[in-house]
Amino acid sequence: MMEHNNLTRLGRSTREFNVLISGRDSLMLEHIRSNLDGVGNNISLECVTVVNGHVDPLHGVGSQPDLLVLHLSDRWQSELSALCDHPPQERPPLLIIGDSQNPDMMRLGMQVGARDFLTEPVNIEDLTKTLTRMETEKNQVQLAEQGSLTAVINAKGGSGATMLACNIAHMMQVVEGEEVILLDMDMQFGSLAQYLDIKPENGVIEALKVVDDLDATALSAYLLKHASGLKVMGASLHEFCMPSQIPESRITLLLDILRKHCSQLVVDVPRSIDQATAAVLTQATQIVVVVQQDFINIKDATHLMQMLQQELGILDDQIVVAVNRVQKNTQVSIGDIRDTLHAKHLVTIANDYAHVLESLNKGEPLYNIARRSAITRSLLTLQHQLINGFPEQNRGFISRVFSRLTGA
Repeated sequence: MMEHNNLTRLGRSTREFNVLISGRDSLMLEHIRSNLDGVGNNISLECVTVVNGHVDPLHGVGSQPDLLVLHLSDRWQSELSALCDHPPQERPPLLIIGDSQNPDMMRLGMQVGARDFLTEPVNIEDLTKTLTRMETEKNQVQLAEQGSLTAVINAKGGSGATMLACNIAHMMQVVEGEEVILLDMDMQFGSLAQYLDIKPENGVIEALKVVDDLDATALSAYLLKHASGLKVMGASLHEFCMPSQIPESRITLLLDILRKHCSQLVVDVPRSIDQATAAVLTQATQIVVVVQQDFINIKDATHLMQMLQQELGILDDQIVVAVNRVQKNTQVSIGDIRDTLHAKHLVTIANDYAHVLESLNKGEPLYNIARRSAITRSLLTLQHQLINGFPEQNRGFISRVFSRLTGA
């Protein structure tokens, strides 16, 4: 298994929250920086001491930070006035450290747009909370500007993740009226395009090579449009590619570009945890873990979910367990699976091998060939809940057989 620190960094290199600590007292700035060092996985800290007669806290700063922590000096009026001289769009969110008992300082700080005001001596706990809150707000704004990302992954090979990914993406497009992009991240054996009878000439590998130059026009060369309106970036398989050959920063950039051009991005993720899949999983709004009703499947699902939660920091609420090919009267019940996996969200997918085989052979989605079938109805429910949210589900006691099996 990869080390914890390496896993948690995957896929996050372009998501840094850049904090600039500025002021005239270099010792105070270093004190603040040292106390904040290590706060959060993605917070980057930089100190700038304003000297040589300058008063502008942003003097000499290249790129605009996500947050400016400004320690005011006895020249606070000039420092805040210098910030006022910057156009509003060039002023980063501001946190002021100064004399909160000074009403003039407070008033001018508010005019500059200060988000918070801390007094000296600085309470590092309060400062940390403010930083993490602002980082969260930034991430929420970014997510609101982008489409939702649903990753679909097998707990065990052959459980049906590609079939689910393809059909829920198609239903999101034709039933819910969403703008959907379907992405095949299996760069060695990807077969997702075959489910829709399309043959990509330029796929995900080719797109990743030129991702720095992709705009709306160039992107269209790598997306095939299905008759339903669904856009697909498949795996062309013209080239052999190892996941380790692709920096996670390029995958993250591709995901960002795709999400800006759709409301729903559905990704078929191969069953492995490496830098390529981790880059997708850590950016996912929600992850559908596809399982079946057998002991080995559930044991593998337990291990996979532990990796998602403990190594990648995925929250319980982000994980949806989809029990595929559901059967009655089996040794492994749905209740056993829910209890063993501690699943907050669990859905069942009807067992309908005949219609699934017909769909695959014809290259047509289930909604087109078997609209009223049980499997189509269960997939319709799943895709609707992925867009609109899941109801609360009750949990029972953990099954003895699975306690023995997993050691839970």
